[in-house]
Amino acid sequence: MRWGTAFGIAALMLSFVTTAHAQGGKFSDVTAIRACNQSSKVIMVAKSAATGQQQDGKNIFLSQGWYELNPSQCITLWTGPLANRYYYVYAESQSSHWSGTFPMCVSEKAFRITDIQCGQGFVRRQFNQIDVGGKSGVFTYYFQGS
Repeated sequence: MRWGTAFGIAALMLSFVTTAHAQGGKFSDVTAIRACNQSSKVIMVAKSAATGQQQDGKNIFLSQGWYELNPSQCITLWTGPLANRYYYVYAESQSSHWSGTFPMCVSEKAFRITDIQCGQGFVRRQFNQIDVGGKSGVFTYYFQGS
């Protein structure tokens, strides 16, 4: 292969990678997101992330739960490659909750919800946002406190 052709192919490939990155194809070198329970209680964890699809101009999210975490226990919630910059988590125990400002749908029982609105039988909970932008390796989110 001639050097000019090889250089042209390499430049074209770099342009595809750069475009994917600019469009949200890769925001970090995070290989996994883990959640760890640093509280003294058994907690139930829910997770959510954008699917990359839209409906009526709104992002569609996939929410899943519940994952039981004993005190001092960790679990892997997502493994790479990770396509989003933001991921969302929520947890609750019998007497506490770890919430944020991002409303997502959950159910009382084990669930997997892909929707832009909470349908019948689902409720909204305020999830915490995890920003993996610019980070690398395994990212760990800690549920702390009572």
